[in-house]
Amino acid sequence: MEERIIDDEYGRGVRLKKTKDGYVDVTDELAAEGETETEETVDEVAVEFPIMNGEEDDEDLVGLSTEEAIALRQKKAEALAKRKAAYEAACERAENLLAEGNFTEAEKAFEEALSLDELATVASAGYWRARTENFTKPDVLAQEYAKSGIDNLEYDLGYEAVDILRRDYREVFQKRHDDLAEEETPLAEEVEGKQQKRRTVLRARLIRSGVGVAAFLAVMIAMLFLAWSSFADRVTVPQGMRTGFIVKACVFAGVALLSFVVMLLFFNKLYNALRMHAKNQRLSSTDEGKRLVIVRKYKALYAALLKEAKTEEPAEEIGEEGEDNTAENTDEK
Repeated sequence: MEERIIDDEYGRGVRLKKTKDGYVDVTDELAAEGETETEETVDEVAVEFPIMNGEEDDEDLVGLSTEEAIALRQKKAEALAKRKAAYEAACERAENLLAEGNFTEAEKAFEEALSLDELATVASAGYWRARTENFTKPDVLAQEYAKSGIDNLEYDLGYEAVDILRRDYREVFQKRHDDLAEEETPLAEEVEGKQQKRRTVLRARLIRSGVGVAAFLAVMIAMLFLAWSSFADRVTVPQGMRTGFIVKACVFAGVALLSFVVMLLFFNKLYNALRMHAKNQRLSSTDEGKRLVIVRKYKALYAALLKEAKTEEPAEEIGEEGEDNTAENTDEK
C-alpha cells in the first residue's frame, strides 16, 4: 500500500493512504503523534509540602526542604501562640484595673496589648475606655478626633472597636450631643450677632477708604498730566515768560505729590479694613467664636458616633460560566 505525507494550508502534516479506490484514507499526522504520546506511561512523582496559612513570608521558604519548611512553620506558629497569650493576659490585667478604677495603669496595660497586636479590637476600645475613665469624660476622645473626624477615628481604632463604643456608650454620646446642641444655640446667636455688627462697621470703613484711594489717585493722575502739559508748552512760550510755565508745572507736581501721600493714608486704612474684615469672617477670631467652633466639631463627632455601624453589601453571586445570577435569584423570589 502506497503512503504519502503532504502539508495542508496550515502547515500541518497530513497522511494519505492509497487503496484500490485511490487516496481515500486521510489522517492528521500531528494528531496521530499526539495519540501515540498519550498512550505512553508517564511516571507521577508526588511531593508533599506543608500547607501555609498566608502568614509566612514566601522568601523565608526559598531553598528549604520539606522538613525545614515544616519546622519553620511550627516555630512561627509557636511564636504566634505565645504572642496571642501575652495579648490576652495584658487585656485581662487591663480589664481588672479598669474595674478597680485604676484608669492610669489600665491605659498602660492596654497600650502593652496594642504593642502586641495593633489591630486588636478589644485593646483598641479598652484603651479609650481607660483614657476617658470609662467615658465619664467623653470629651477626651472628642478633643483628639473632633478635627480629623469619624473617618480618622475608625481608621485608627478599626470599625469593630468603634462599633463596640457605639454599642456600649450610646447613651453617653447621646447625652453629650444634646448638651452641646443646647449650648450651641445661644452661643451661636451671640457670636453671629456680634459678627454681623462688626461686619456692618467694617463694610462702611471699606467703602470710605476705597473711595478715598480712588479719588486721590484720580487727582494725582490729573495733576501729573497738567504738570506734564505745562512743561511741554515751554517751546511755545516766549523766552521772557518761561518762568511762569515752570512755576505752574511745579505747582501741579506738588499737588500730585500731596495727593499721592493722602492716597497712601487711605490705602493703609483700606488694607487694615480688609484685614479686619477677613478676620471677622472667621469664627475663631474671638474667644466666644473659638468655643462655638469646638462645640460644633464635638457635636458633629458625637452625631457620627450615634449613627448605626456600617454594613457591607453582600457580594453578587457568580455562576460557573461567570454570569451574574442576581436577576435569576430575583425571578425565583
